[in-house]
Amino acid sequence: MLQSPQQTSQDESVEQKGKVKIGYVQWASAEASTYVVREVLERMGYEVETPVTQSGPMFQGTANGELDAFVCAWLPNTDKTRWEEYGDELVDLGSNYDSAQIGLVVPEYVKADTIPELKKYADKFNKAIVGIDPGATEMTVIENKTMPKYGLKDWELTSSSGPAMTAELGKAIKNDEWIVVAGWKPHWKWSKWDLKFLEDPELTMGEGEYIKSIGRPEIKEDMPTVAKFLQNYKLTTEQLGSIMLKIQNGMEPKKAAEEFVSNNPEAVNSWVPGDKEVVK
Repeated sequence: MLQSPQQTSQDESVEQKGKVKIGYVQWASAEASTYVVREVLERMGYEVETPVTQSGPMFQGTANGELDAFVCAWLPNTDKTRWEEYGDELVDLGSNYDSAQIGLVVPEYVKADTIPELKKYADKFNKAIVGIDPGATEMTVIENKTMPKYGLKDWELTSSSGPAMTAELGKAIKNDEWIVVAGWKPHWKWSKWDLKFLEDPELTMGEGEYIKSIGRPEIKEDMPTVAKFLQNYKLTTEQLGSIMLKIQNGMEPKKAAEEFVSNNPEAVNSWVPGDKEVVK
């Protein structure tokens, strides 16, 4: 049956006023990006929830429809296992950030430049790698690929969280101590301290990454405007970095996102389907 123009308008109104659930893991980049998405969707007329979760439940929850989408899938390497498990049930809405990287990170003053050199300076590092949350795929890669490949099986990989890891990093740098952490770009720590990735000659953690927007099954059918917006949504390194720094310096994520959206009308309006302006 063909819909009347009035019915089509009603359907669009229902979608515009619907509730959207965007999950995220508590990484600095994921939080910043998710709150930008939330701010724009709210200006488009949606009620938005942004529950914090972990990587596995986020993929699973989106696959089974508990979440509508998320904008922090690291592919093709970091979230490879999750994608292999749930990818057939998910909708790939494209890349929103094209210059991501994971790896082992040290302060610039550390003499080691490669992962193999960690063994040489084992005592300086106390045979310890400061990790993040145990549900993060990067932790699995480090434990099951990187450490065995480079003979670091007798090292300790400590589980914590992103904020706890950066706290340890900051403390070590303040005291000019050696430390190696599970790190990634984009993240505000690169703007705060002089850091470097340790070279990974065996590519145990892969090469470059993309951060992708992922939707639940049927999102294109029953939330076409949201799906199209997420397909259009992209941030540059400078844009994402500026938001993360504001949050790290004490600004609430929602406020940082509001400021970014208000100050970047051209970029933001280009994401919104139908040539509609949510920022004047």
